[in-house]
Amino acid sequence: MTARVSIITPYRDAEQFLAEAIDSVLAQTVDCWELLLVDNRSSDGGAMIAASFAKRDPRIRLLATAGSERTGAAAARNVGLAAATGEFVAFLDADDLLVPDKLERELGLAEQYPQAALICGAADWLQFGAEQPYWNDHMRHVASGLHQPPDLLDQLILLRNDQVPCTCAVLARRAALVDAGGFEESLVLYEDQSVWVKLFARYPAYIGPHLTSIYRQRPDSASGQAERAGEYHRTRLHPARAAFLDWIDRYLGKERLDTPSTRRALRLAQALLRRDPGALTVGERIQYVWLIQRDLRRRLRGRLNHYARRLDSARHRLPPRSP
Repeated sequence: MTARVSIITPYRDAEQFLAEAIDSVLAQTVDCWELLLVDNRSSDGGAMIAASFAKRDPRIRLLATAGSERTGAAAARNVGLAAATGEFVAFLDADDLLVPDKLERELGLAEQYPQAALICGAADWLQFGAEQPYWNDHMRHVASGLHQPPDLLDQLILLRNDQVPCTCAVLARRAALVDAGGFEESLVLYEDQSVWVKLFARYPAYIGPHLTSIYRQRPDSASGQAERAGEYHRTRLHPARAAFLDWIDRYLGKERLDTPSTRRALRLAQALLRRDPGALTVGERIQYVWLIQRDLRRRLRGRLNHYARRLDSARHRLPPRSP
């Protein structure tokens, strides 16, 4: 059977999780897929695990980034994209999981919305070592449905009005990914969002509330290490975002994809990062103040949720009361 979906899974020192990730693909309710396992210079037993699965299932293919100077998650995903044969592409990191009906549901949505280059759903977020997810990242402020470009670039990437889709929560048309140039390998962080920038600027995209995957947060992930170093934070402004916004500015200008709305959103995003509204118009300064207040509310909610989770975890560790 010809694969309709190419699932790209880079792995690097993830033997603890890789088999479970592959099993989540094997558990899909449709079988029109191929799984491309990209060895990104792994030094543990991940390659042996990948090879054992490939030996048992011809839909699983083995690739590698070794032999080239390309490194990082973006390069590994691009290696997979170059080898993909499916009409659609899905992404699954080695420590994440797909829910069983992800592909079936999103293929149905892709047929319902043939103009959409991306089908974006929600993911459950699972902390390392926990048994149950603590959060679902479905869109709470951006409406479900089809969005024309560059609406999601402005709302999600630049103004952060809602959650940027997890890589494992997306199904994309391969032709659109190839035409846009794939992932930006020059970025150490935000390399996943780079491809959303390219696609949101060019094509319509569908946003839905459907559950697609389980996104596992690990302290030793690239974003986790960068957050501890003060270079990255999921909700707060941070140094890595400055480089990302500069890249967006250059990219949109080079590709002639900037629009008045995107240029305005980019000015606001850069002003928020600098905490300097000096270059903004009067109307933009009003929105700037609102965005500052929004970010403060988010930080407060985040801290309250953090302490609530710690309290709940502590309660579960308490010994049972004596009768």
